[in-house]
Amino acid sequence: MKKTAVLVMFITVFSKLLGFIRDVVLTGVIGINATSDAFQTAVSIPSTVLTVVGAAFVSGIIPMLSRISKEDPERGDRFTSNVMNIMLVFSAILAVFMFVVPELAAKMVNWGMKGEALQIASGFVRIIAFGVFAVSIVQLGAGYLNVMKSFLIPAFVGIPANIIIIASIALVGKTGNRNIMAFGQMIALLLQGTIILSTMKKVGFNYRPIIDLKDEDLRMMVRLAMPLVISSFMGQMNGMIMKGYATKIHGSDGGYTYMANADKLIAFVQGIFTTSILAVTYPTISAAVASNNQKQVHKSINESILMLSVFIIPAMVGFLTLSKEIVSFVYLRGKVTPADIAILAPIFFFNSLVLFAHAMRELFYRISYAYRDMISPVINTAIFSVTFVVLMLVFSNIFKRWDMPLAGLTLAFSTATTITIFPMWRSLQKHLHDTRIKLIIPDFMKIVISSIVMGIVVLVSKRFVPAGKLALFVGIGLGVISYAITLFALKTQFVLSLIHSFRNR
Repeated sequence: MKKTAVLVMFITVFSKLLGFIRDVVLTGVIGINATSDAFQTAVSIPSTVLTVVGAAFVSGIIPMLSRISKEDPERGDRFTSNVMNIMLVFSAILAVFMFVVPELAAKMVNWGMKGEALQIASGFVRIIAFGVFAVSIVQLGAGYLNVMKSFLIPAFVGIPANIIIIASIALVGKTGNRNIMAFGQMIALLLQGTIILSTMKKVGFNYRPIIDLKDEDLRMMVRLAMPLVISSFMGQMNGMIMKGYATKIHGSDGGYTYMANADKLIAFVQGIFTTSILAVTYPTISAAVASNNQKQVHKSINESILMLSVFIIPAMVGFLTLSKEIVSFVYLRGKVTPADIAILAPIFFFNSLVLFAHAMRELFYRISYAYRDMISPVINTAIFSVTFVVLMLVFSNIFKRWDMPLAGLTLAFSTATTITIFPMWRSLQKHLHDTRIKLIIPDFMKIVISSIVMGIVVLVSKRFVPAGKLALFVGIGLGVISYAITLFALKTQFVLSLIHSFRNR
C-alpha cells in the first residue's frame, strides 16, 4: 500500500505541475480580471455540481463494490453500469440547464458575479456544457478502478488534459479569441472520460445499457449515499459562499480569481498527497472492514496517518515560511502585478494552515464511510458550516483594518476545519474502539520535530539570501535536506520502512 501510494504521488506531482503551468499561463495571458473570473467560474460548474452527487456516489460505491465484487464480479459490473447510466442521465439534465440558462448556472457557483464577468461566463458555460458527461465518467470510473486496484491511470488523466488546456490558452494570447480556451476545456474533459472508460474495459469492466431503479444494490448504495449527498452539498456551498462573498467584498474584477488561485496552490499539495494517499488507503480500509479484519483496519489507518503526516506537515511549514516567495514565483508574470501578489500572499498563507487538518478530516470521513456510517460526516460538516460562516463574518471584518479581508476568509476556513476534526475523531471511536493510535505517536512527534527544524532552517536562510527566486530555491533546498537529515537522525521507523519497501521491490 505504501509503495503504491508513493507511485501515485509521483504521477500526481507531474499532473499538478502542469496544472500550475495552466494557471500561470491563464493569469499571464488574461490577467486577474473579469475574464479570468468568468473562465474560473465556468470551468468550476461541472465539478462543483457533479461533486455533490458524483463524489457522494463514488464514496458510497467503493465499500459496496468491494463487497459485491468479491461475491459476484458480474453483479459488480451490472451495479457499476446501473450507477453510471443514472449519473449520465443526471449529466444530460445538467448539460441542458447549462446551455439554456448559462447565466443562472454561473450564478449558482459565484453568486456575487454580475455585469461583464457574468456575460463572458455565460458564453464559456455554453461551450463547456456537454463536457459534464465526461466528468461523471471520470468520477465514477476512478472509484471503480481504485476498487480494482488500478490507481495509476486515474492519477494520469490530468496530464494530457492540462496540456490541451495550456495550448488553448496560449492560442487565446495569439488570436485574441477567448472562446478557444473554453473549447480546450471541453476537449480536455472528453479526453479524460475516454481514457477512464477504456481503462475500465481493460481491467474487465463489462458495460450494460441498463437503468434499474429497483435494484437492491442500488437502493442500498442510495441509502448510504444520501447523507453523503447532503454532506457534499454543504461542502460545496461553503466554497461557493466563500468565493461569492469574496466577489462581493472585492468586486467582480478578480476577487473570485484571487481566492481560486490561492486554493489551487493548496490543492496542489492536497491533490499530490491527500487525494493520492486516500485513493489507495480507502479501498484497503473498506476491504478490511468488509472482511471484519480489525487488525488490518488499525494497521491501514495508522499507516495512512503517518503517510499523510510525513508529506503534508513539512509542506504546510514550507508554505507558511515561503508564502510570498511561492506566490510570486508562480503568478508574478505577464499581466499579474506586485499589487496582485500583495493580495494573494496573505490569502495563501492563512489557507496553508488547513493542510493537515483537511487531510485528517478526509481520512476520518472515509473511515466512517467504510463502516457505512454516513451520518457522522454529515453532522460534522454541518458543525463546520456554522462555525465557518460565523468566523468568516468575524475575521473578514477584523482583517479589513489591515486592508486584506480576503485573507480573513481563508483563516476562517482553516480555523473551522481544525476545530471540527476533533468531534469527528471522537465519533469514530464507536467503530474503532481501541485505535492503537499510541503506536504511531513516537514517529508522529519525530515528523513534527523534523518539520519545525526545517521551518527554522528556511527562516534563517531567508535572512542571508536576497529576496526573490533565489530565496525560494535556497529555502526549498535547505528545507528538504534539513527535514530528511532530521528524520534519519531521529530514526523515524515509518520512513525507514517506506524506503525499505522500495529497495525490496
